Amino acid sequence: MVGSYRDFRVSDAQTDRPPPHPDRPHPEILSAQTAGHPSLWPPRVSPHFGDYSIRDLAAKFLIQLDDFAEIERYRQANASETSRDDGRPTVVLMGDSITDFWPQEALSRSRGVRLINRGVAGQNSSVMLLRFQADVIELAPSAVVILAGSNDLRAYVGDPDAITVGAVERLARNLSAMADMAAGRGISIALATLPPVSGDLVSVARSPAAIRTANARITRIAVDRGYPLVDYHAALAGPDGLMPVDRSDDGIHPNACGYARMTPALFDAIEALAVSTQDLSP
Repeated sequence: MVGSYRDFRVSDAQTDRPPPHPDRPHPEILSAQTAGHPSLWPPRVSPHFGDYSIRDLAAKFLIQLDDFAEIERYRQANASETSRDDGRPTVVLMGDSITDFWPQEALSRSRGVRLINRGVAGQNSSVMLLRFQADVIELAPSAVVILAGSNDLRAYVGDPDAITVGAVERLARNLSAMADMAAGRGISIALATLPPVSGDLVSVARSPAAIRTANARITRIAVDRGYPLVDYHAALAGPDGLMPVDRSDDGIHPNACGYARMTPALFDAIEALAVSTQDLSP
């Protein structure tokens, strides 16, 4: 059996081409796709190394990591939060990079609630579920706003549309699980729609159609369960349903202009949760 993940890699020095952009699939992985599964790598039936297939080895290696869910990221901050009380109700923002990169000064302007940012860049909803206990439940907030799914819909290999059905089903299960955990502790819940992306599908590696499908499912969950919906997609999308260039610098993440448009939608949802009797306007 080979010794480490490096033994599986095709050296960039051997490909006669520069290393790929970090947000795009490696060209050697692209060339290794199986015909029947254009979006799946490693394939479910793959070469074996010792007792493990590539797929099994990758999965077991990730589980073996000490902090796969990156719980350590907020461990010290969470310890401080549990002893802090300024009289305002707290609302946790659970999410990925779109939450993680939200300018803190914008979030700190709310007078009626204290917003706690618990975004971690690059995470999908499955990983968020793993850290939901540590980063939300144990803080005992009044409410949580969950924005998840952008990385579930990201296609690391192949056509982004090809992964839509499975990704949306997984997202729905994970959102429901996180919401059930929060509701069981008396924490109010709001769900957020996914922001749009630009039309440059090569760069964003996400399908606008898949985002619409995911948002329809998120909206249905919110309506069926009686949760406020934070419609970030409506706040950011242009007339064509895509992310305008003045609201994002990379076609995925909002810039200052984009976050300025998202903030009122966030505060409207928090007001709908009725966790504070004060005016939430910044």
